[in-house]
Amino acid sequence: MTKKRLGIILGIIAVLIAGVVLMYNFGWRLWGFSACVSPEGYVTYCYEITEDYVKILFDKNGYHNNGRTLGYIAEEKDGVLRIGIKYLNGITALLFDKGERIETLTVPITSKPDKIILCGNGFEIDINDHVNEEAYESIKDLITIW
Repeated sequence: MTKKRLGIILGIIAVLIAGVVLMYNFGWRLWGFSACVSPEGYVTYCYEITEDYVKILFDKNGYHNNGRTLGYIAEEKDGVLRIGIKYLNGITALLFDKGERIETLTVPITSKPDKIILCGNGFEIDINDHVNEEAYESIKDLITIW
């Protein structure tokens, strides 16, 4: 095999690996809420709604390993705010970057929502049915919020 062919093959492999990494980190948004982590997989401790934003304190240590948060998507429609969160989980969290276990997500809004729905991986849960204030009371001294 010539050096030129080897260089071309290694270049193609490098481009493919870079494409997969970029698609995993950024391309998930193309699939919308179905690419987000299921809200059953994390614990929501509390939330705050203002005129400008919704702030949610959540714990990624539910069913998955805690990994780096890749982002969120949000959709406002008819007084309902749908939020989907994506973070590294499963085997990717073991292999790659470990993030903070407990995080605060701040979602800017244009109008105050009547209802907040957490979405991901085919599941939708009303945030009021997902908040675990008892668990928050037991750990609030260990974390800094807001």
